[in-house]
Amino acid sequence: MSVLYIVSTPIGNLEDITARAKRVLAEADVILAEDTRVTARLLSAFGIRTRLESCHEHNEADKSGEMIRRMSKETLSVALVTDAGTPGISDPGARIISAAWEAGIEVRSVPGPCALVSALSLSGFDEKEFTFHGFLPRRKGELIRKLKGMAGRTELAVFYESPHRVASLLSAINEVYPDAMLSVSRELTKLHEQTLRGTAGEVLARFASDEGLLRGEFCLVLRLAGISAQPERGQSAESLESRLVGLVLSGVSLRKASETLVEQGERKNLVYAAGLNVKRAAKLLNEERDG
Repeated sequence: MSVLYIVSTPIGNLEDITARAKRVLAEADVILAEDTRVTARLLSAFGIRTRLESCHEHNEADKSGEMIRRMSKETLSVALVTDAGTPGISDPGARIISAAWEAGIEVRSVPGPCALVSALSLSGFDEKEFTFHGFLPRRKGELIRKLKGMAGRTELAVFYESPHRVASLLSAINEVYPDAMLSVSRELTKLHEQTLRGTAGEVLARFASDEGLLRGEFCLVLRLAGISAQPERGQSAESLESRLVGLVLSGVSLRKASETLVEQGERKNLVYAAGLNVKRAAKLLNEERDG
């Protein structure tokens, strides 16, 4: 009888791979990988030579059907992995797992590293319940509505975020829940692992003083118990970037432009976040021009 193994892989530190995961990967007939190049490096580190096939968000629908047909006709041991962590947790995998269940194929979990669990334990928050939201919406309006929809909840809210958008997310959280406590973990299990704890404004201030923090993947844990959402503000934080750019184009430095907005009554933490966004945008534009 065929078996589909859901195998967790290290999220940074290779020493976190389990003995069972190594055995299952070595004994499988085929490994379905989100990115075969990434998984090939992992397998090479442990001397595993199992055949790799790609299964990612763009081909998962077709690959699921093909693999389930093969597993139904033959007796195959198939290991499903993503680039890091556990398949199906804000990563590809759910479609083929569901298809396997529907086809009567046995599905087994090989648990291991998970950024979500690591960040929760690092937060020190003692709530027994949490809701995992994965990646929140990119658009500012949708993001604010999503955050406001969490008002009144007593469980922890957990998010994943990329280094390119974390400042915007922190800014939005600070706008909606300025008094809420937050734990922000980055580079989990890696050499430069770091967790910052405080209000969104306090964390933003740390980011503003050290742009080196804007590296790596992030997991945020937000404590909402007893916290109310802020009422709508007349000036949206989203427009701060354009106001900063306008001042810079008029001939002042970004630092002076930021000071000007603070003097005009804008919250310092929101201005810091907007300044980080402007710097990042300028850097990306320069890279594209030079490339």
